[in-house]
Amino acid sequence: MRTSLVFTLTAALAAVTSAAPIGQNSSSLVVDKCTQPGTFALTFDDGPFEYTWDLAKSLNTQGINATFFMNGNNFIDVENSKTQTSDGEKTYIEVIKYVHDLGHQVASHTYQHKDLPGLTKEEVQYQMNQESDIIFKAIGKRGAKLGDDPSLNELTTLLDMRPPEGALDDQAKAVLAELGYKGIVLWDIDSNDWKKLGIEHEKTEITNVLGSETGNPTGGHISLMHDVWERTAKELVPWAVEYIKSKGYKFQTVAECLGTNDPYL
Repeated sequence: MRTSLVFTLTAALAAVTSAAPIGQNSSSLVVDKCTQPGTFALTFDDGPFEYTWDLAKSLNTQGINATFFMNGNNFIDVENSKTQTSDGEKTYIEVIKYVHDLGHQVASHTYQHKDLPGLTKEEVQYQMNQESDIIFKAIGKRGAKLGDDPSLNELTTLLDMRPPEGALDDQAKAVLAELGYKGIVLWDIDSNDWKKLGIEHEKTEITNVLGSETGNPTGGHISLMHDVWERTAKELVPWAVEYIKSKGYKFQTVAECLGTNDPYL
């Protein structure tokens, strides 16, 4: 199943426990690459799932912070399910908290991974607000400011979210803006791991973009993978980390590579 595109919008409220609109701007900014030179953001969609805990743990032991675009009821029902990890049985709320506590960025991928185009205004609001509440339940935080990077067209807030399938229509954009989601973060490197064409194909998707680079990067990249696939978590990510390092990149969260250190309100 193909997951969403690159939108890091983590729902947006600071100290309340139910989601509500916080913004008035009607425009959204599309970002598909890191704006900080020499940075690379690993992003994972569709979780949490049974591999998420140990993937986040492994990256942390290597000093790498990634961004996890999460659903509330996609592969599993986050609020009512548990999983086995290397540290014992955990609820998925505990998994989300653990990912966040390790320093990874937690962001919204909607509640049920429904394509936003074609949904009513109320349905889009539901998808975003339900996921916002789940993230808040897990980490006590909602969406975030991504900073004042001048390349972000003078938008001083860029809240994190990624739409399923990377699909948006004008109505969905308008609803996201009303809710305070101003940033639409896309990717420029797609592993296409969801197609299950094999590890070599997935590696090629990455080398096709980075293969000609010589190790002194001046730009930045955002990659798309899925933490719901065992091969991605256990084979593709370890290989990708070493390959990307060999090209001279520094790993950062999406928030960091767009110019801020704190993606939460």
